[in-house]
Amino acid sequence: MAIQIKQKRFPIKLDPKSAVNIIQIALKKKGYKYEIKKDQLYLTITPYWFCFYDILINKNDEFNHISEQISLNAINNQINEKVIEIFKFSKPIIKEKLNAPKTEQIQINIKTSIVIKEEAEKTIHKYLMYKHNVTEDQISLSGIEEIYVPNWKVQLDKFKLKLDAVTGKVNNFDIIKMKNKSKLDLIKEVFTDIQEDKKLPSYLGGFFSGIFEGIKFIFVEIFKNYKIILWLITIGLLIYLLFL
Repeated sequence: MAIQIKQKRFPIKLDPKSAVNIIQIALKKKGYKYEIKKDQLYLTITPYWFCFYDILINKNDEFNHISEQISLNAINNQINEKVIEIFKFSKPIIKEKLNAPKTEQIQINIKTSIVIKEEAEKTIHKYLMYKHNVTEDQISLSGIEEIYVPNWKVQLDKFKLKLDAVTGKVNNFDIIKMKNKSKLDLIKEVFTDIQEDKKLPSYLGGFFSGIFEGIKFIFVEIFKNYKIILWLITIGLLIYLLFL
């Protein structure tokens, strides 16, 4: 389905199926098992203020020049430096038609900026002053512009997860806490691993091989030390007969 959007934006490159796969893998690594369907996803198009900054630091007559890029969420006025990573994989475009996945089940929410340009500049200045311990006159901003970023989101019972719809690499998966596994969970994982990876023959082979090696070790030790064992048996019998 095509939706009209006139603002500069990153194109959607990550399809729902890939997004679901990334989310489920992230959850599984933390010990959670969810069966997420594509129609549980929804797409948000969020505006960000992007700009370049230069900072000149003079400390003890040693000059250090910092020149980087930064981004600020135009809805909540918060810095999000991770979003800059998207530029490594894609470039923003101006294209009115938003070619979203062709399915009616997916909800699309295009957000409108709340933070104006001047306010964004002030927030960025304050953030950089604190981060680099510099004064405002040491910071120079350039090329500030508003660019829309697409994100896949899903609401679960314990988590609200999101990932960018360009690469899937920029996300908030750090909110997923590692689940403490019970002994029953560990046993289930072993059987699941055997079933899914078809490792039953190798597991059984290892089990019986271990038993055989144990029995072999016992007989070998008995054969090596048969004299001592005979003496022990003899002494044991004598003690038994004496106290019978």
